[in-house]
Order: sequence, then structure tokens, then C-alpha cells
Amino acid sequence: MDKIIMKVARLLWILMFLVCSKNLFAQQDPNTIVLFNVNEAIAYGKKYNIDRNIQELQQDRARAEHKLSKSYLLPTILGSFTAQNNLNLATTPIPGELVGQPGTLVNVQFGQEYNYNAGITITQTVLDWQNSIKARIAKVGKEITQVQSSLFDEKLMEQIALFYYNAIIAQKALEINKKDQSLADSIRTLTQDKFNNGLIDKSSLNQAIINVNNIEQSVLANHSSLEQSLNQLKNLLGLPADSNIELQEVEKTEEQGFPISETLAMDKNILLYEHQLEQARLDVKQQRALHYPKLSLNAYFGQQQFQNDFTFSLDGEAWTDYSYVGLNLSVPIFTGLANHNKTKVSKIEYGIAQKNLEQQKQQSALQDDLLLKEYDISLQASTTAYDNFMLYQDNVDLTFQKLQQGIIGLDAYFKVFEDYLRAENNYLNTLSNVYGNYATILSRKNDNEL
Repeated sequence: MDKIIMKVARLLWILMFLVCSKNLFAQQDPNTIVLFNVNEAIAYGKKYNIDRNIQELQQDRARAEHKLSKSYLLPTILGSFTAQNNLNLATTPIPGELVGQPGTLVNVQFGQEYNYNAGITITQTVLDWQNSIKARIAKVGKEITQVQSSLFDEKLMEQIALFYYNAIIAQKALEINKKDQSLADSIRTLTQDKFNNGLIDKSSLNQAIINVNNIEQSVLANHSSLEQSLNQLKNLLGLPADSNIELQEVEKTEEQGFPISETLAMDKNILLYEHQLEQARLDVKQQRALHYPKLSLNAYFGQQQFQNDFTFSLDGEAWTDYSYVGLNLSVPIFTGLANHNKTKVSKIEYGIAQKNLEQQKQQSALQDDLLLKEYDISLQASTTAYDNFMLYQDNVDLTFQKLQQGIIGLDAYFKVFEDYLRAENNYLNTLSNVYGNYATILSRKNDNEL
């Protein structure tokens, strides 16, 4: 009896577990993506962003083109079979002594009407400077594609971080708006009561209503900013339009401190210009290689069969061996002035590439220095703005208490409330500047620092 009771109890526990699990999974929306930090957003974007997938395909194409460029190093082997009907055999004059007609020339036709050839042709390039340089150019092209892909990743990281933090700021602004609305509604109610009792004029009531409307406009603007940021995030993360994004990260404040970055990874644009310079250098060599000789070996190993009528035999005795090995050397002697002018143009392009690299190094150093300085300045400005915002928030609370106690009038409170709203906007703007600079710095960090 006890065993039966134990089995029934166990079944009940299993059923309860299944029911609870069903309810738990039913509450989870499969179209909702929950992000706890910006690194998760970046990792998701790198995996599912459609444009990044295209970048990976372009890298695959560049690798395939590089392999293709080295195909000249391998021999070319062709199998062939030909059948030929000699409608009119060639005529060759020979001395008559050979056929019993001394003192004359006799026209004789050699060969048979039908002949067949089957064999293998092998061609191997021994020396080809043009194809050799083309292979090196293709390798540089592959490396350029890799650098371009890294640049795309850098820009993708920056954009994801930027819109991620914009959404965080918009969420914070909406949280602040809730308190602003509560304060404005309280003042409106208090002002309405005083107006109804004839203690204030209509202008004070209008100002209270204006404050409520202004805060409502701010709420709508922040809602719009949040939706725009989330919509951009969906696009960058490769999410469908009907999906939802939830940001669970607590945004950084001055109390928690922002990360400080004293150095940046090398600007990948410099790598790109360095590879383009190498490509230009190889292009000069390729133009010069047009004047270099080419050397190749070719060989044929096959058999022949001759017939006087339209017959074909597979018998081995009907075939005779026919093979040869050849050496082909071609040397350009005169190709006009086209190649000479192409070489001059490629040299000019090489000089331009050198100047572009120098300019990029200079601009990159200046931009990196400016970015770090602006980030430091924005951090200081945000800290000051945050302190002011907290002070104005405290002033609003204290002034509201004085207003309720009748110590001050509405005009004094409205003045403090307007200063508070300006401090709030200034704080959110400086916070946006901090995150904007930090998004760029984040994209310039090495992968192992993320």
C-alpha cells in the first residue's frame, strides 16, 4: 500500500512540474531579445548582421581568387582524341631514281586517307613574371579585404554601442520624466485649488499647465528617441521588425564611474593604406614584367593510327607511338609605347599611395588625440552636470515644501522648477556626449579587451 502511495505522489509531482514548466515557457516571448550589456549586443550583431555576413562572403571570394592566381604553378594536363579525313594528300616531288625513273622528278603522295590520334598534352610554366606578380597582388587583395572587414566590424561596433547607449539614456530620461510629471501634476492641482479660491490669477494657473504640457512633450520626445534607437538596433543586430529588445543594463552614472581609456588600438585605416601602397608597388612591377620573357615546357604522349578506308581499330598493333617534348620561350621585343606609358602611370599611382599613407597617419594621430581629450572633457562636464542636476532636484523638493507651507509663492517655485528642467536637459545632453565618445573608443579597443 505504501509503495502505491509513493508512486501516486511521484506522478503528482511530475505533473505539477510539467504544468509549472509549461506556464514558465509560455511567459517567455520567443521574439524578445534581452541584452544585459553592450558587449552582448556587439556579439549578437557580429553573428547575425546581414552586411557582416556579406563581408565574410567577400573574404571567401578574395581567398578563392588568391588560390586561383596561383594555379599557373601547376601543370595543365589535357586528354585529346582526333579523327582526320585527308581529302587530298599532300604531293611531294622526289627523284625519279627512287621509283625507277632516273633523270626526272616524280610527284608522290605520302600518307593514308584516314588517321587517328589519341594522347595527353602536358604544359608547365617554368618562368612567368607576370603571373607571379599577379599572385602576389591577389594575396595583397585578400589582405585588403580582411582589413576592410575589420573596419566594417569597427564601424558596426561603434553604431551598435551608440544606439545601445542612446536607448539607455532614453530609458533613464523617461524614468526622470515620471518624477517630473508627478511634480508638475501636484503643482497643477495645488495651483488649480488656489485659483478656484481666488488666491492667484489665471497666469499662474496657465504656467502650471504649460509645465505639464512641456513635460508631456519631453516624454513623447524621449519615447520617440527610444523607439528610434531600438529600431536601429534591430537593423544592426539583424532582427525582424516584429521582434522586441529589452535592455537590462543599469546605465553608468558618475557615482559608478566611467571607464577610462588612455590608449587606442592602431587605426585600421592605416593598415588599409599600407596594403594599398604595397598593391601599388606590385602594380609597378607587374607593368615592368610585361617586358620580361616567358618560359614554358610542353609535352605530348600519344599514339597514331592510319587507315586507307573509314575504319577504326582498337587493336594495339594498329597504333604507333607518337610523343614529343618542347620548350617555349617568348621574349617581347617591341609592343609599342603602351606598356611604357602604363609603367609611368603605375609609378605615379605609387607616389599617390605613399602620400595618402603619410596623410592618414598624421590625421589618425590627431583624431585619436582629439577623441581621448573630448572624452575626458565630456566626462568632467557630465560629472558637473550630474552634480548640478542633483542639487536642483533637491532644490525643487525643498521649494515645493516651502510652497506648501506658504513660505514662498508660485513665481519663485516656477523659477526653481524651470532651472531644474534646464539642469536635467543639460545633464542628459552631457551624458549623451560621454556615451557617444565612449562608443567610438569601445570600437577601437582590441577584441581581447571587450
